[in-house]
Amino acid sequence: MASLSLKHIFKVYDGKVKAVNDFCMDIEDKEFIVFVGPSGCGKSTTLRMIAGLEEITAGELRIDDEIVNDFEPKDRNIAMVFQNYALYPHMSVYENMAFALRTAHEKKEVIHEKVMEAAAILGITEYLERKPKALSGGQRQRVALGRAIVRNPKVFLLDEPLSNLDAKLRAAMRSEISRLHERLGTTFIYVTHDQVEAMTMGTRIVVMKDGFVQQIDTPVNLYKYPDNVFVAGFIGTPQMNFFDGTVIKEGDDVTFNLDCGASVGMKYVQADKVPVKYMDGNHKVVFGIRPDDVRVKNDTNYDDGSWAPAKAVVSVVEVLGGETLIYANLNLNTPDAEEGAIIIKASPDTIVRRGDVLDIEISRRKFHVFDKETEMSIRKRIPEASYIRANVEDGKLTFEGQAFEMPSAVKCDNATDVETVIPISALTLGAGAGKANVQWVENVEGKNLYFLKVGDLTMFSLEEGEARFKAGDIVDFDIDFTKVGIEALGVAPINLTNTLDGTFTKEKDKSRKFYNFYMNVGTAKLIPTVPACEKIFACKGSKIFRTPLEYIFDASVVTVTPHEEGATDVLTGTVSEIRDYGFVRYATIDTEGQKVVAAYDGAVGDQVDLHVPAESIVIKDKSIDIIIA
Repeated sequence: MASLSLKHIFKVYDGKVKAVNDFCMDIEDKEFIVFVGPSGCGKSTTLRMIAGLEEITAGELRIDDEIVNDFEPKDRNIAMVFQNYALYPHMSVYENMAFALRTAHEKKEVIHEKVMEAAAILGITEYLERKPKALSGGQRQRVALGRAIVRNPKVFLLDEPLSNLDAKLRAAMRSEISRLHERLGTTFIYVTHDQVEAMTMGTRIVVMKDGFVQQIDTPVNLYKYPDNVFVAGFIGTPQMNFFDGTVIKEGDDVTFNLDCGASVGMKYVQADKVPVKYMDGNHKVVFGIRPDDVRVKNDTNYDDGSWAPAKAVVSVVEVLGGETLIYANLNLNTPDAEEGAIIIKASPDTIVRRGDVLDIEISRRKFHVFDKETEMSIRKRIPEASYIRANVEDGKLTFEGQAFEMPSAVKCDNATDVETVIPISALTLGAGAGKANVQWVENVEGKNLYFLKVGDLTMFSLEEGEARFKAGDIVDFDIDFTKVGIEALGVAPINLTNTLDGTFTKEKDKSRKFYNFYMNVGTAKLIPTVPACEKIFACKGSKIFRTPLEYIFDASVVTVTPHEEGATDVLTGTVSEIRDYGFVRYATIDTEGQKVVAAYDGAVGDQVDLHVPAESIVIKDKSIDIIIA
């Protein structure tokens, strides 16, 4: 049984073609992980890197906390089941299953016991003397699984194992593989392009596109809370309905005006997770609604205000027995046009015909909204920030009757009605100059998402642990101005991620018997950790000495001390700016012609040394833009 950790995994082929980009994931013991995505997205390449069949260009692969990048496939204790089964045609089923054990020089009685046990689990005992050509596709699949089971591996890797089977057999084998996973109690990693397989089998799903991970989550969360348009459209059958449009807020009413001519209206409280900045009627958005969340209006439908009325003209009807799919259009004049097309999942007794104009209802609770340009969700399960319109006057930020003293670091010109971004982590409860009414508290995976009524706006705060407040409470709140952005006034969150250009060098020790290696930033020489050296040499070899690098580290790991002559393994610099946020002061320090940000209580002009722990530094190859250590 095994856990796996993939950190900053890259696969780059000749010509700098990136097949896998910065894949990061921790896989717990006994999980069933599914990689899903269209052909060429990098899912099989990632699986083959885990198996050791493809070399990892950069990154770290751990199995049970042991780095296995350089391990041969046979030494990783992993079993792989291929798409084409890869059975030996001249061997019987028994011999195919026993082959790996024989090459490992297991005793005959042990081999026999393991083969018979695996055959019993898979229900293929009666086929042990047959050759693969005498078996059906499903039986061959079981043999391939049995050959993996007898090895008792830490991890099972399955690369589209059901793609050669017919639809009925695929459904049956999905259930068998899921039951096998439960019975064996080990880690499974499964690759497929079929989202139905992914949704029905995986404990977690990795959705990939063009070598990038789009989202990692449970099947339910992927369906309910997709991060972007691609995930929303890829997961779910039939796929989500999408409509381009704009949003307008007038008092307590919000209306989604769709380009096809239809509109969806609701109260602000039903759309309060959509940032207010998108509700000006100018920002282009994509409104998404799943076929399950659209219904045909009838006298039996109950409506508590959660359904928005609309009309649609029918173009195609698919009667599937257990349900009826209605393909229609919200533009009543163009039933076959792509713009305005909507799929409605109706009950099996719904009788409609092409050309019928239906009264339909669209859910005001289960809709999705995406930024048209970025295609990222802007109605997330946990909002990223509160977007408000505020005034700045005499050093205070004011909105909805609240006033907050701005620290000297963000002092700016007076202005009215400027868009202000307050990240969810920047609004803290329990103390401060602000007051809010708790509308309700939503538990999201063990965290408490507070919906706060501040004047006419809803704002958000997130806390871990037991909820401290409940609906109806009046709470004090404060704002962390290190994270606040007011673009129109040049106020931006402070960037606490430091990036320094550098190189990697070697020097012979004074004894002339071995080399010392250094991370160079200008003339400064920082000593790397041994694991970092091993990783970069594994990735680049001697080319590392000719490769431009970036050294990346967080301001929180930097210790600033007064400059000492002769100090080694440190960066030396001069404080050029101090930004005072009240509870913390950040310095900008000029070092080796570059700049570093760190917490510091001194003054501008101070000569200082910067101590950066080598184990906290991330190393990036600038030539191909990948993290190598």
